[in-house]
Amino acid sequence: MNKTTRLTLLGLPFLLLSGTAMAQDIVLPPAAAPEAQPAPEAPPVGQSIDAAPAPRDGMPEAPAPEIRQSLLKLRPLTTLPEEVRMGPSLPQPGILRLTGEVARTDLGLDLPPDQALPESLQLSLRSAINVLPDTAVMQITVNDAAPVDMPLNSFNGFKTVNVPTEGLIAGQNRIAISLRQPHRIYCGPDASFGVWTELDLTRSGAQIDQSNLPPTAQGFALALSQQVGSGLPVTVLSGDDTDPAILRQMTDALGTAMQGRGWIDMRSPYDIAARQGPSVALLPSDRDQISYRLDGRGTPTMVVEYQGDALPDFSLAMQELTFPAQAQAQMLQPGVAQTLAQLGQSDIVGNTHYFRKDVEFRLPDDWLLLANQKARLNLQYGYAENLPQGSILLVKINDETVRLLPLDREGGKLLDPLAVGFGARLLHSGVNTLSFEMMVPGNPPDVACPPRQTDMLVVTKESSLLVPHSPAMQLGGFSSALSGLSAAGIKADPAAAERSRMEMAAIQLAAGLRPSPEPDAAVSLTLMDFSTLPTSLADVSLRELQEALFPTVAMPAASAQAAPPPAAPQAPSFRLSETAETPAPTAEVAAPARSWSPLAWLHRQRERLEKAAFLSSGEGLSQWLDGRRGDALLITLDRSQPEALGLILGPDAQTRGISRALDELRSNRLGQGAVALLSNDGSWEIWSPVETPRLQERVTVMNLFPILGNLASWSPFLFATMLLVLGLISVVPALAIVIIFRKSRLR
Repeated sequence: MNKTTRLTLLGLPFLLLSGTAMAQDIVLPPAAAPEAQPAPEAPPVGQSIDAAPAPRDGMPEAPAPEIRQSLLKLRPLTTLPEEVRMGPSLPQPGILRLTGEVARTDLGLDLPPDQALPESLQLSLRSAINVLPDTAVMQITVNDAAPVDMPLNSFNGFKTVNVPTEGLIAGQNRIAISLRQPHRIYCGPDASFGVWTELDLTRSGAQIDQSNLPPTAQGFALALSQQVGSGLPVTVLSGDDTDPAILRQMTDALGTAMQGRGWIDMRSPYDIAARQGPSVALLPSDRDQISYRLDGRGTPTMVVEYQGDALPDFSLAMQELTFPAQAQAQMLQPGVAQTLAQLGQSDIVGNTHYFRKDVEFRLPDDWLLLANQKARLNLQYGYAENLPQGSILLVKINDETVRLLPLDREGGKLLDPLAVGFGARLLHSGVNTLSFEMMVPGNPPDVACPPRQTDMLVVTKESSLLVPHSPAMQLGGFSSALSGLSAAGIKADPAAAERSRMEMAAIQLAAGLRPSPEPDAAVSLTLMDFSTLPTSLADVSLRELQEALFPTVAMPAASAQAAPPPAAPQAPSFRLSETAETPAPTAEVAAPARSWSPLAWLHRQRERLEKAAFLSSGEGLSQWLDGRRGDALLITLDRSQPEALGLILGPDAQTRGISRALDELRSNRLGQGAVALLSNDGSWEIWSPVETPRLQERVTVMNLFPILGNLASWSPFLFATMLLVLGLISVVPALAIVIIFRKSRLR
């Protein structure tokens, strides 16, 4: 006789028979929610909404009141960076930060049709203590309605305020938020980072009766778009015995719909920890069905019932879950001058004392110039008059400064176009970045900035960029393979000792990987552990890999004190004056004594020659890994098959961080190598072997010199050696001619 167990999943009671939930056993509440109670009268704009007092320590929390309303949340309309920058960013999931003396962002709000429109917006805000409250103001504009000004005076945590508005419409709404937040005391680039206002997207939006939000595919898609846009995870609930292949089908469908913007949190249905946003529940059943319900929090939930080893058809459901396509970097055609407008960029206007704007563009995958060819930026710009002395504008290519322009003279007008030349070797195939970075000091720096009536900097969209042609060549490495990697190509190593961990990591990594502009079905990425090592790591021992990927453990204080003293005394550290630096230890003390031998000397000279002779790391992989620490190691499984990649995960590897790092690695073409170590700080360290650039077109008179230039730049030593050999060979015919004619004269 089967044992019957009752539990609650997603706020929905259902029965489990022998660990298997049958569709007929699921007891679901009716689709309609209880009757909505009238909402309390909204407080005036800027006034806090009263909240229930927090429970005291040690006392039980009072039961939450019955939910009568749901919050339709605001969501960013564009993908925001996760690191703090001037303007909008998402430093924490669900927290939108607006940094700088002036900042602006656009948010979206979707309201159901044929329903009563809310009369106000709910915003949860907090500002930095550096913001001057007397003049700081937030301006909210809803669609085409008149803007509403609200003071910024919340400095002790998030405060929920009410903003009345009459501009909301059924369907999609655009909420424009503009900030003016001067510093209390200082003025300058550092002060620009010290003023910010944060918006809690999980508690900001419009309140609407639950009875107006029936559980439908459209409602779930709306909640999912809000969740993903806020940087929060989408929860997938499944039992511990769920087939990983079933999970992969589900997450692949969600990942395709989310376009790699979101990430998935795998949870057990028995996990009672709080979660936010929509969820997806996988239930084994005797039928295939997709339905939608409201959970105990009033949030839409997709319930997927399946039988066997396949999920029901997601075609209709995925149509409702389609997100707007992400903006891709525009392709720049080499040899043709293209304006910033053609690259998808409008006029660039900077009004903060520290300002940076990045313009991304893409070059073909087979573009390669390593010599001294020149690219050119025709810059048309202008800046305000009377900017403080020391104001500068830096023009950068892939974070390399190519021109410094002063902004403290002859301002107040648009200048004539300026030709900015730079080395084309700073560019690479794939996505490149043209950056404009402005720094304006305070005048004086210890007084709040005076209000401005004009823009500080303008770079017009008519500015153009010209990149020279290149022969179709590629450097060795996994860049080409990474550019074609798709979610379907990510898999777990079937021979891994921690196969379940690798399978879950593959599921989450595939769901969070952004789609490739040119996917290649032949490219694969295998997630591995230390149980099996590929042939490409034959020169690396297991211990060296473990030292590179395992976290370091600090020595306890007691053990450190009990450690024996060193055998040889160390040179004392001393300073001759307060400003003099501590002298470095002498070579005799700093380095252990080693006996000299001709073979060792020749070996060291050979290593030095290899480091200087080629455009590579110049050392073996084992030596390169020595002393480095990271969370994951990206490798090529077999040198003869560059499309087969492997990723060795350390015990502390976080899947979400790896997914973001892989996107950066393949989009910015940092992977011109055979091995990449993901450091603990999220950056990549690349090891490149000695490998000749691959030519992918025929040699002609037109491309001969660029090809020779690439080869000479890749290895100046090898190129000079070849010229020397050719010179010596050319001497032989000359000597033969001289000898022959000399003999003829003697006769």
